[in-house]
Amino acid sequence: MRKGKRTNKKRKQVAAEAKDQTKRVARKYQQAAMTGLDAAGFEAASRSIIEFNKGLREIADEMNEYSKRSLEDVFRAWQHFLEARPLRQLVEIQTRHAQHAYETYVEEISRLGELYLGLTRRSSKPLKQEPRRSK
Repeated sequence: MRKGKRTNKKRKQVAAEAKDQTKRVARKYQQAAMTGLDAAGFEAASRSIIEFNKGLREIADEMNEYSKRSLEDVFRAWQHFLEARPLRQLVEIQTRHAQHAYETYVEEISRLGELYLGLTRRSSKPLKQEPRRSK
């Protein structure tokens, strides 16, 4: 259970960092919209949007794979349920399945948090590299 608490704490930390990065990117876009974009600024914004789209595709692929794995695990558990005879064996199977499902869910949430954080970092990187214009 300690691993679950550590993972939950890490997930919250990663989520908070991703939220902060997202806010910074949003502020950069608002500043760019207010001051107007020159050619270099437009290029940086375009690269940022491209990276954002790549990150969203990566997250969607990860969710799709997790859904497939999760469905396979459910079918496997049902197969074990149907093969089990005594009630004790059914309880053991159900307990193992519930524990495995919880662990994979926590791992997946952590992985998604890392993907979101990476997404915000990669999408904000072109904007950070853009030289600041003097007013």
